[in-house]
Amino acid sequence: MAYWLTIELQHGKIAPLPRAMDAQAQGLVYGTTVPQLLHQLDRIAQKLGVARIEQFIYKNPKGYTKLLAEAEAEGNAVLASAMRAEIAILAEQPRWHEPNSARQTIQSLKEFLATNPHILADKNPQTTTEWTLWDLEAYDRILTDLEHRGVKFAFVERQLDLN
Repeated sequence: MAYWLTIELQHGKIAPLPRAMDAQAQGLVYGTTVPQLLHQLDRIAQKLGVARIEQFIYKNPKGYTKLLAEAEAEGNAVLASAMRAEIAILAEQPRWHEPNSARQTIQSLKEFLATNPHILADKNPQTTTEWTLWDLEAYDRILTDLEHRGVKFAFVERQLDLN
């Protein structure tokens, strides 16, 4: 199962890929590489002194409440306790973010990766960096547009069913 990190707009829609990035209408998408490298990118962001991407990801507590119900039904007190703690943390998370906050992170990562393309650990760092920069460019363009329009956002992880 693959993950997709999209930008959800405050009014509930998912931001599409900017048209200029798919001028020939090939059905290109954004957000498929960054989630695979999120921990590496967040470590880089910390070293650069900017917010981590993870800080802008909204994690819906509904999935955890389902796990809590299952743990309680199975009598798994340890898992149920962990799920209650996670739900309490998620209840405190902000839902929406100002685009300019995330843009600083995205732009810093883009600049860093452009000058350090082999830093990402993968079988083919050059290709990985190219696709990561693609995602970051899409995020940057979308966030720039949202900033101009005064619309808040959240990154949202979604599952991609590739079967």
